[in-house]
Amino acid sequence: MNPRVVASRRFPPGFLWGAATAAHQVEGGNRWNDWWQYEQAGRLPFRSGDACDQLARYADDFDMARDIGHNCHRFSIEWSRIEPAEGEFSEDALELYARMVTALRERGLEPVVTLQHFTLPAWFVAGGGWERKDAAAHFSRYVRRVVGRLGQSVTYWLTINEPTVYVSQGYINGTWPPMYCGAWLRAARVLRRLAQAHVAAFDAIKELQPRAMVSFAHNALWMEPCNPDRRLDRLAARVRDYVYNRLFFRLIGASGVPAGNLDYVGLNYYTRCSVRFAGWGPTGLLGRACRLAHHADTGPRSDVDWEVYPQGLAGVLQQFRRLNLPLFVTENGIATEDDALRCEFIEKHVEVLANAIDNGAEVLGYIHWSLLDNYEWDRGTAPRFGLAAVDFESQARALRRSALIFAQICRTNRI
Repeated sequence: MNPRVVASRRFPPGFLWGAATAAHQVEGGNRWNDWWQYEQAGRLPFRSGDACDQLARYADDFDMARDIGHNCHRFSIEWSRIEPAEGEFSEDALELYARMVTALRERGLEPVVTLQHFTLPAWFVAGGGWERKDAAAHFSRYVRRVVGRLGQSVTYWLTINEPTVYVSQGYINGTWPPMYCGAWLRAARVLRRLAQAHVAAFDAIKELQPRAMVSFAHNALWMEPCNPDRRLDRLAARVRDYVYNRLFFRLIGASGVPAGNLDYVGLNYYTRCSVRFAGWGPTGLLGRACRLAHHADTGPRSDVDWEVYPQGLAGVLQQFRRLNLPLFVTENGIATEDDALRCEFIEKHVEVLANAIDNGAEVLGYIHWSLLDNYEWDRGTAPRFGLAAVDFESQARALRRSALIFAQICRTNRI
């Protein structure tokens, strides 16, 4: 990057800079949820175990975030800790998360709280999970308990993390619990139930805390046809874009301007998806992903085989400006052992963000994924997403150079 250009780019006053974690990926010992059960039964290839042991170490981790210039932190609350059995709420767990919010506030870190990040209480799953007709009512009851305890200390809420990813991995690809493969009707039902749950949670939060800012975290993929000159590839890209990037917003009543049931748009962006037409059936119209190995603008790939494509963030931000709401990059990061690549990843994506703001986008903040190396779901602890490296045997943390590069951006509020 040209340092003369970088030095001149300032972000708006009060811009939020931080990193994220998620409960099951860092806490350890989440024995009451579906993932833990699948792990112990050998249905998943890796066990989370102690993960990052963060419940014993969160104060030190929050100190680290403060010391590297962050002014916000995204974390999630584990529903199964709060409600380990149906209708039985743990005051100890509520108090634990209240202490975490207080610890963030004491360090000058704005809490950004996710209420459900993939995992579910085992009792909820036993009753049908998101397929059950009363799913939204159960979720809303849990949300009311949490917001009733934490609400005055939290402004930014995310109801559900990446609903389309949950549905895709759990009901189409079959790699995550509940591990249904090609269950399209179930997938459609679950997506609708998740939309109902978001709306119920939104209403509950706004009733208890009218000035709260509420969204969900959307996994935003920048869609492109594999062959732009091929009409059917263009069609497949449009269909996939509708299903993955637009449908859930329509289901929650947020497809128009101004959008309903959202106060801002939470966007998780990692990569682009290049799509090839694969037939006229339901799966074919969604297309198949292809690699653009011969395209001049193809970027390097992460250790989980995602292409690094900062230009896609520009497209995503422009696409979601149509909702006429503030935007918030709630996740953006890379799994790599090559920290020089992570430094470049951060600089290029933040530059794209600065360009979008210069062009009129209202953006509240940028949250890097992740603060720590963690348990990366069905991939175990091998993918390294952290600004801080974690030795999972000793639980020692060590800041990477990328954390310091990002710290300079956070402290100065500019690139």
